[in-house]
Amino acid sequence: MTKISSGTLQQQFKTTNYVGLAMMVSVFLYAVIVIGIDKGYIPYKVSHNIDINILAKVKYILLAISIFHYFIIRFIQKFSLKSAAYLPAASVLTFALCEVVSIYGLVLFLLTGISMDFYIFMLISLLYFYIFYPKYANWEKLLDQEYSKNPPA
Repeated sequence: MTKISSGTLQQQFKTTNYVGLAMMVSVFLYAVIVIGIDKGYIPYKVSHNIDINILAKVKYILLAISIFHYFIIRFIQKFSLKSAAYLPAASVLTFALCEVVSIYGLVLFLLTGISMDFYIFMLISLLYFYIFYPKYANWEKLLDQEYSKNPPA
């Protein structure tokens, strides 16, 4: 495992931060799509060929999967604390797992036409972004711990 410098860590954090912000913005873009369809600005017709009971089961399955994402993200973050070199990749993966929850809501909305379904998943997604968004102080602390164990040559 190669050691990374403080300057490199700052640049990686900055890049990772931009990726995270872009993914958070996409959640709000999904909300604009939902509002547009719900208000009739974007033409879309909900197919009523799917049984409402099946859609209800799909909703609860997606909610369960969304809750499971919490534990997956916790595992990824625990693994990423082994080395500062893992932090950027782990953060982007965390962002993806946070964002996909809102995509579940978007898909459910497109199937049911019920905007509240989307908003529930959107709130969970934004909550995950809030909880798991990386903090530079934590990255720097990990880098300092690595250097205190094995100072660079």
